[in-house]
Amino acid sequence: MNSHRTPGKTSALRRLGAVVVLLIAVVVWWTISRRPAPVSPRALPPQAVSAATNRQAAPAVSGIPTNKPMATQSAPNYEWFRKRPLGVSRESSNYEWTAEDGKDTNVIRRLAHNDLEYQHLVEENSRIISRQLVYCNETADIVVERSRLSGKPVQQLTLPGLDGREVQFEITSADLSPSGQQGAFAGHVTGHVDSTVTLAFKGGREAFTILSPSDGLYLQGDPREPGELIVKSINPETYVVGVCGNP
Repeated sequence: MNSHRTPGKTSALRRLGAVVVLLIAVVVWWTISRRPAPVSPRALPPQAVSAATNRQAAPAVSGIPTNKPMATQSAPNYEWFRKRPLGVSRESSNYEWTAEDGKDTNVIRRLAHNDLEYQHLVEENSRIISRQLVYCNETADIVVERSRLSGKPVQQLTLPGLDGREVQFEITSADLSPSGQQGAFAGHVTGHVDSTVTLAFKGGREAFTILSPSDGLYLQGDPREPGELIVKSINPETYVVGVCGNP
């Protein structure tokens, strides 16, 4: 077997490796900085006034300021924060998609753990096309555990797109921990060898990037809670893929 790599292939592999490392960093960072606080039984935030058109910063919710500096990494969780905050509008055997516009600031107020994350998501609006909360019926760590029991390696995964769309991910490489509870997969969209797909996971939290120029598919998924993904259609000209937080 020829073990020599052309400079182009070597460069591509290095870029792919960098994306995988950054995705793992995203998962770890979200796991640490977005730990859920005990949920208060008090009321949820105010209902959206105009979910389809509101794109400006929402007013402060009672008792919670909206002008904390982004550098603050210890913002307390909103008292109304809860898992699965939005209703399901579409579903498959793999995922459940919510209906609300994830760029609407009233919806962001329900997605965010705290004011720090709220500010980040609002600021990110100008660099993305759309955002949607998706619930996972089966996370990557469960798939890995089942594959180990069967003795068959994971060769393909299904990732969520937007509005009920699913993307088949053909795996070409994997880097998994001995426990199988965390790791990363890399590969491409099935049928599109010119694409790049990376997935990093830790427990039930996942982060992924899909770059498929031939069909105009540019997606990034960020973890919210275990089994929950914030899926974004990104603008490749303004969004730096794999950069933690995209400031």
